[in-house]
Amino acid sequence: MIDITMTATRRPELIRKTLDTFLSRFFFRANDCRLIINVDPVGRDMQSFEITDLCREYFPNIIYRCPNKPAFSRAFKWVWSQVTADFVFHLEDDWELMRPVDLTKMIKIMENNPDLAILRLPWKPTGIDSAKNWRYFFPWNGEFFECPRELRRTVGFCGHPSLIRGEFVRNTVKYIDETRNPEKQFHRGPSEIMAEIDKWRYGVFAEHDQPPAIRDIGRAWMVENGYRKVGNKALFTQWEEI
Repeated sequence: MIDITMTATRRPELIRKTLDTFLSRFFFRANDCRLIINVDPVGRDMQSFEITDLCREYFPNIIYRCPNKPAFSRAFKWVWSQVTADFVFHLEDDWELMRPVDLTKMIKIMENNPDLAILRLPWKPTGIDSAKNWRYFFPWNGEFFECPRELRRTVGFCGHPSLIRGEFVRNTVKYIDETRNPEKQFHRGPSEIMAEIDKWRYGVFAEHDQPPAIRDIGRAWMVENGYRKVGNKALFTQWEEI
């Protein structure tokens, strides 16, 4: 069983695209997964339970939270707090999977490397010897593109679709500060999270010379529908209408 953690909003068209592509090209067997979803009241004029009903069309095993006020940091911490599985796939509601990806192989790599915390999917093309992550490069280690040790705090973790070891999730979630963007706390956060970051290895799952596996479909939606993130990236906890 794999836990899928999802922070979501009332954007049914995006969630359908996300779940359609990931279930048909990645998870395949919905019965082997448990969806843990938080639906914040942002987006379409609808009820949050309509989003959870939509998700039941894809996954029979689902637990959810539908708060009255939006707060990305609380949503993130809540879904991670529910994790019990050995492996977790963190999947926000606005990513399209562009091509088939072998989840079984990802899990096998994690099992063969017990100090590997995260394998994320590539959002940029990969090269022969390295994969670019923002302005940094992860070298090929024979199995995956690995984050250099000196960059673990800088780009070891990000919120992109990723297979994560359950132990890592459980060891860090209790220290997440709900007043700050949770993703940024894995780069400059509480000392307990930083100590955990330093313990593990991180990587990108892809072969040589491959196209991106994922595409962000949320940013265009925000622009088209008049939303923006409140405050700077480090402090972002919710959205607002422009």
